[in-house]
Amino acid sequence: MSPVIPSRALFRTSLFFVLSIGCALPACVEPPDRADAAPASTAPKRKATIPADGWNDAIAWRGLDEGLAEAAKDQRPIMMVVHTAWCPKCRALKQLFNQDAQLERLSEQFVMIHVDQDVTPAATLYSPDGQYIPRVMFLDAQGKLDESLSNGARSRFRYFYSPEEDLVAVMREALERHGNQS
Repeated sequence: MSPVIPSRALFRTSLFFVLSIGCALPACVEPPDRADAAPASTAPKRKATIPADGWNDAIAWRGLDEGLAEAAKDQRPIMMVVHTAWCPKCRALKQLFNQDAQLERLSEQFVMIHVDQDVTPAATLYSPDGQYIPRVMFLDAQGKLDESLSNGARSRFRYFYSPEEDLVAVMREALERHGNQS
């Protein structure tokens, strides 16, 4: 038995019908459950309670003690940036925070802490592999460091991120592991 092959006219009519139905549907729909999408909430966007000091004014920055308390209360993971004002590597990382829109969007799902270790010596308590700067660490809502969330390098500076490292990917991984549990 040979297959039935539709005529060109029937094929064109069918194609026109499929395309006309398709045009009635929305062209682009945002996929559900995107990791970098803002959480569906009617709550107003959180505001910084400490100066951004050039680390992106649109991010809701917290100081060390306040950030740890907020994370425990709201059950949000923490992204902590330890830096100093005089450090050229810190200034380079600061530019990434100001230029990367995905990083800014994802920050809304974290309690974002930035702390100058020269001004706040308690920041040195968060130096699992040394007091080098800058250090970017991810902590769970109880303030416990997730040591596996690092820059992926095999060097001893596991929490050092330059603009070349994929900090956004590590942020997404942190949210998968420690995302808002409330």
